[in-house]
Amino acid sequence: MKRRVKVTIEDFSSLQENLNNPEELALYQGANGHTYDAEIEHDGYAIIDVTEDDYIELAPGEYQIMIEEWTKAGNIGDCTLETKSDPADDKAMLYRLVDASGNEKEQPVSLSKQVVELLGKTWFGKNAKKEE
Repeated sequence: MKRRVKVTIEDFSSLQENLNNPEELALYQGANGHTYDAEIEHDGYAIIDVTEDDYIELAPGEYQIMIEEWTKAGNIGDCTLETKSDPADDKAMLYRLVDASGNEKEQPVSLSKQVVELLGKTWFGKNAKKEE
């Protein structure tokens, strides 16, 4: 599945150990901080074509999925909840409520993607059955 991602490699030491070719490492360094369309594999790895001939493969912690425009997340009463990536923080999402005319009812709020994931698991995750 193709998704928009931003390369967010914080530590190049493991890449330096695993890549024998300095030109290949330069591809990762050059892509860092930039946004691309990527193919997300079933194991969470992202494949990015950085040039016609070259690609990089990123582990799940080396990229962030980005939503660049306000996107409908659902309805709350007569308002629409919208979300998009926080331009100030790659690891956060902005959320806002808008009315039917598209006017903001609540100012955008930034929440960490990790917080949103944990809340979703808490509220909607299945509890493991306890053995007695």
